[in-house]
Amino acid sequence: MRAHCCSLCSGDEGSERRLLCCGNFPAFHRMPVYVRPLLCLEALERALYCWEDALTAFSSALNSDALALPSKADAAFTRDVQELLDLGYQIQNNAELLFIDQHSVLFRNGSESEESHKPSTVGTRLSMCKDKHDPASSPESYASAKDGVADLREFEEFSEFFPHFEQQKLYHEALKIHEDKGIPCRRVHTELVKCGSDVEYLAKVHCLRQAYTRLFSLPSAATWIADVGRQLISDLIIFADRDPKDYLTHYERMLEFLSDEGSLPIMQEELGMRGVRCINFYDVVIDFVLLDAFEEVEKPPSSIKAILQNRWISASFRETAIGTAVWSVLMGKRQMLKHPRGFMAHFYSISEQVTPVLVWGFLGPESSLRSTCFYFREQINEFLVDIFNFFKVRYTNVDDLAEDVLREMKIRVENINQRLSLEGC
Repeated sequence: MRAHCCSLCSGDEGSERRLLCCGNFPAFHRMPVYVRPLLCLEALERALYCWEDALTAFSSALNSDALALPSKADAAFTRDVQELLDLGYQIQNNAELLFIDQHSVLFRNGSESEESHKPSTVGTRLSMCKDKHDPASSPESYASAKDGVADLREFEEFSEFFPHFEQQKLYHEALKIHEDKGIPCRRVHTELVKCGSDVEYLAKVHCLRQAYTRLFSLPSAATWIADVGRQLISDLIIFADRDPKDYLTHYERMLEFLSDEGSLPIMQEELGMRGVRCINFYDVVIDFVLLDAFEEVEKPPSSIKAILQNRWISASFRETAIGTAVWSVLMGKRQMLKHPRGFMAHFYSISEQVTPVLVWGFLGPESSLRSTCFYFREQINEFLVDIFNFFKVRYTNVDDLAEDVLREMKIRVENINQRLSLEGC
């Protein structure tokens, strides 16, 4: 278990923080009212880290004997701890909106106090978070959005208590770039990742692009990410009682295409036509592939929707018909491609294997596949919230951010693997 978690319970640092949280430590009374809740957020974050470690250690102990199946009590305990963590994450997200969000009453100035009778937008955003919606947001001008970006200089006096805010140099550099020439981005997901403004989102996207570029310059990290894409999706296909052979074949062909330096101009042309402004893991895989897939599966084409709503045919027949309908839709798109062996062609080949599983998982009848697909999407969304969070990752320099992003990726991958293991994959 992490040493810094244990310091909350013992030692000088733990005693000092208990005094701070109780209001008995002299420095606590010198802090502005909007700074004090951040101590509580930091303590909650450390508690969540400890619970994550406890769950990982317990699961590792269970898996040490490959031939032994976990007992019902062990499985129930694991689920209970995971539910505790999920509740903690929700409390953390809500607290961040209440205490850090640009619309919080803690940051209201004189002119805003005159409008205090107006309904709080923070409460509205909390409700939106609980519903897990991602409403479409339109980019706003820098002049109207810059007030929503946290001014980290306000925390310099208390930097000893807030190491996360001490030196966010990479983030400040990105803000300057946005102010000078703007940061291009296909879509803005400010609400989804719980940023305070579109400017904050764009600045952090610029930083994350650099972090992923650094990760893919490291052979071990690049290989691990490629292996994760192969393993997680194939396990999900197996969980849906399908053969992953074709997926694995097309996935390897995609990797071969990406490894060819001559493929980059084709990718830039094809994805540029679809609004992708930067050829980077974040822009292509996370934004264009994953987030679009999660949205599109909620709004399937009319042909697929008709199959799902037809209760006169059996579930197994509907599932098969969905695969045929997906193939037909993708075939029509494939025929319109300028490059028959380009990135989009490989992407459609992979989609033919994965999309039917996702459509049936998200929109089909209640089943373990349905709950697992929703859990998979939840883990992706929570990962995004984490890597856009100053409390979770360091926006100090590219190396620190890359290290933290990779750590958060491994946490979510482990969570998904545990879920598939508990469900019997």
